[in-house]
Amino acid sequence: RSKASNCLLQTNPQSLNSVIIPSKLPGMTYTADEQCQILFGPTASFCQEMQHVICTGLWCKVESEKECRTKLDPPMDGTDCDTRKWCKAGECINWTSFAEHMEGEWSAWSTCSRTCNTGISSRQRKCPGSGLQGKCHGPTMQYRICENPSCPAGMPTFRDWQCQAFSVRSSYQKHVYHWQAVIDDEKPCALICSPGGKDKPVLLTEKVMDGTSCGQHGLDVCADGRCQKFGCDGILGSLAREDHCGVCNGNGKSCKVIKGDFNHTRGAGYVEALVIPAGARRIKVVEEKPAHSYLALRDAGKQSINSDWKIEHSGTFNIAGTTVHYVRRGLWEKISAKGPTTSPLHLLVLLFHDQSYGLHYEYTIPLDPLPENQSSKVPEPLFMWTHSAWEDCDAVCGGGERKTIVSCTKIMNKNISLVDSKKCKFLTKPEPQIRKCNEQPCQTRWMMTDWTPCSRTCGKGTQNRQVACTQQLRNGTLIRARERDCLGPKPATAQRCEGQDCMTLWEAGVWSECSVKCGKGVRHRSVKCTNPRKKCVLSTRPKEAEDCEDYSKCYIWRMGDWSKCSVTCGKGMQSRVIQCMHKITGRHGNECFSSEKPAAYRPCHLHPCNAKINVNTITSPRLAALTFKCLGDQWPVYCRVVREKNLCQDMRWYQRCCETCRDFYAQKMQQKS
Repeated sequence: RSKASNCLLQTNPQSLNSVIIPSKLPGMTYTADEQCQILFGPTASFCQEMQHVICTGLWCKVESEKECRTKLDPPMDGTDCDTRKWCKAGECINWTSFAEHMEGEWSAWSTCSRTCNTGISSRQRKCPGSGLQGKCHGPTMQYRICENPSCPAGMPTFRDWQCQAFSVRSSYQKHVYHWQAVIDDEKPCALICSPGGKDKPVLLTEKVMDGTSCGQHGLDVCADGRCQKFGCDGILGSLAREDHCGVCNGNGKSCKVIKGDFNHTRGAGYVEALVIPAGARRIKVVEEKPAHSYLALRDAGKQSINSDWKIEHSGTFNIAGTTVHYVRRGLWEKISAKGPTTSPLHLLVLLFHDQSYGLHYEYTIPLDPLPENQSSKVPEPLFMWTHSAWEDCDAVCGGGERKTIVSCTKIMNKNISLVDSKKCKFLTKPEPQIRKCNEQPCQTRWMMTDWTPCSRTCGKGTQNRQVACTQQLRNGTLIRARERDCLGPKPATAQRCEGQDCMTLWEAGVWSECSVKCGKGVRHRSVKCTNPRKKCVLSTRPKEAEDCEDYSKCYIWRMGDWSKCSVTCGKGMQSRVIQCMHKITGRHGNECFSSEKPAAYRPCHLHPCNAKINVNTITSPRLAALTFKCLGDQWPVYCRVVREKNLCQDMRWYQRCCETCRDFYAQKMQQKS
């Protein structure tokens, strides 16, 4: 049935008596070859090699072409498919008579469009046209969801199966190209395939077979070339939808989302990433970037993907009570499942001596606790064969092999440990991985022994050694070869030498500083024998120590006692004599360090003076000049300090430092003016 055939259902009521409706099925009238000619032209004929699937789709070959073509439409009902069998609604069944239907009445529901997983069934009714009698109200075709047992593990998706049915047969190449489905969001019900999933996609037909899912997920399926919306209640056109917790028309508050990332360093073998608990829904595991590793999944019932060192192709798998979709495009992988799971799922990563770039996982779990019989279960350990290490290369050159050591491992709570092989006896033990090693060719080379000792222990002599051309075998054994087979000239078998037992070679180091800095001391140096055989004459050994004198630091500062305070009351000064003297001879000198010179003056404090005017206090510089005739400073050494300490106002200090103090008062007078 198609839009183009609707005209056949509209007839003139006046001509009903003149139209004879045949009682035979159309496939009984038109052979498979004639049906191909209707679809592809007069030169088309049926492809006999597709006889075993004739009822699922009519495959035809045009005379000028080398390949079979199909529009994926089943042949007419009644077309012969086997002995005493014909095609009906896309299936090869035994000969029976079709029930006649009254115009306007619904036919019986057709068989499910699929034999496994979810499909659809349909029914239709015949409508006479625009006449009042027998007129149909509403649609002439109805669809409903039909459930079947789960498809076998590893079986391709329904859409991929339709693509793979389109196997290109060439008379020049004796092999078949398997096509992979590509979903176009704008044409979800068109069959678009790509050879091997890599070449440019090709539109094979505008309509996929009824019951094909419109996308990767959801209940929407294709019927008659259109994406039909089915609600979660299984009703066509229903708006009922599952929330992310899996509840039909739910509010999304009955579960929580678990998400995270997993990374692992370099290694080889299976590494457990996480355990997804029972009851999980909307499971999604995606690799962050393509990597030389494989995602693996395994449940408690030993159903698995990429487990036991067997890598699967993309497809659907029934694991832990749910359908798991596994997709691998090149080095990139993705695992998804609608759920809910009936048992825990172990997510593993199979590494091959390369770092995994990490994966992201996400799933939901119900907020309600699991029943006691499930929640109290201790997670069961996984036992797997793994490649735990590499053996040594079996050849040292010429190309050898090294194999992996296959061990039984226990994986539990992300911990991996080696266990007895009996734990894995029911699992298929993988063959060891083999790598080539030491591929460098086994070459010939000159082999030499060590030189013999010199023929003379003192003086000129000779040394000898053995030289031979050798070849190394793959097992590492050396055998003698012909000298002409070795590259390069033959190394010398003798050489001149000189005995060194009679040579005395003492080497003395630099003298150290004298042990004292003022007086007599000792200095040292290192002395060693440089004769190769350490045979030096002791009588010629240089001295390692000798006496020394050093007077570089004999001058020190000598200090006298502090003088009395310069005043009888108030603030005054004290002084003392500082001299640089030799600490042994007592002679004066200038070799002392000025930075180490002690202070020659210090202030002194006596009881406060009376309030009466001090006759020694100079009240006027002019008065000082009149009362005392200055003949120069009497204490030149101390006068600078007297001036700095403001002692010039004291007549007693003024008399001793009159010249310095006179300059002091002169500056004072200039500042006042």
